[in-house]
Amino acid sequence: MFKVLKIAACISVMSFSLAACMQTVDAPPETGINTDEENQAFSMSIGHFEQLLTEKPAEIEAVLGLARNLRWSGRNGEAAQVLKTYQEQFQTDGRYLAELGKVRLIQGQSGEGVDLLQQATQKIDDDWRLYSALGIGLDSGEKYIEAEQAYNTALEMCPDDPAVINNLGISQGLSGRVDQGIVTLRKALSYGRHSDKIKQNLDLFTNLRDMCDTCVETYLKTSQSMIMAAGLNGTDKQGPCTPEPEYTATVPVMVAELAPEVAEPTINIKVYFEFDSDILKPDTLGVLDDLGKALTYGDLNNYRFRIAGHTDAVGSEMYNQSLSERRAQAVVKYLETTFAIDPARMDAVGYGESQLLNKENPDGDVNRRVQVTRLNKAE
Repeated sequence: MFKVLKIAACISVMSFSLAACMQTVDAPPETGINTDEENQAFSMSIGHFEQLLTEKPAEIEAVLGLARNLRWSGRNGEAAQVLKTYQEQFQTDGRYLAELGKVRLIQGQSGEGVDLLQQATQKIDDDWRLYSALGIGLDSGEKYIEAEQAYNTALEMCPDDPAVINNLGISQGLSGRVDQGIVTLRKALSYGRHSDKIKQNLDLFTNLRDMCDTCVETYLKTSQSMIMAAGLNGTDKQGPCTPEPEYTATVPVMVAELAPEVAEPTINIKVYFEFDSDILKPDTLGVLDDLGKALTYGDLNNYRFRIAGHTDAVGSEMYNQSLSERRAQAVVKYLETTFAIDPARMDAVGYGESQLLNKENPDGDVNRRVQVTRLNKAE
């Protein structure tokens, strides 16, 4: 009787922690849990890819983009239907197999999902998100040793990523090594990114360890689909592995390079967005804060500026053009909201992949940037 009461107490504690979702550093994908801004962005992206598919039905980037955004918005059944429609065309493509595998995991079909993801790893050997997803699927089947191997492979490709370290810590806890899981979660927390969600997971594990031996297993069985869905989307949205943002200029440097006496007043700054989205990442706002201070400093406060978005050459030219425009508009909106800069002083434009900084490496990270140019004085 005492044992039953202890387990019930654990479940009660865990019910308050479902938003933390043990294998995630982002909100779960169920509709209503995403923020209004995220849902709006997903809706716009879904509309874009639907239109693109009517124009280019054989474009795999459009198929995957539509399925991915449907999955992120919680419309998993629709994502599965889209992939089924194009199965005959793309069933041997590793990217298609990976996306279908993730959808199957979220739908609770973990066996098929893991099989598809493992097939994808035979065709794609450099995508850390694929191995992170595979680890989550293996965890759901209680194959913890294999799951840990998958997470470690992901970390070899994307070292020190707190999202994957978080998932690894959860996997260790699920396998019964709660103390080791706590140590790993503390390491994930030390990076300072996604810290609120990782701390929730760490607190949850600490409570589970202190309350009963079977609570972790009970939690997994009662909320398995939410754990998997959140874990997949949490790492998926991060996109390519990127280091901590390095600001290309401080406020004084920005002011100097945009000054009225400078002949070519243009700077390139690195701004990080959520994967395949125009949502700004929280850990990149520092550079935009510096930019906002520069644009409102001294005589620069009297000038207009062009805010230009640029992408790499991954994906279709049409999609990259649209994405660059939306990202430039997101920067303008942030500067307007945070620094009360008159939007009439900022001209948001997008150049897509048409002005690559490194034409020798068109897919390179250096090409993904925001360019700021001083124009004429504001009237």
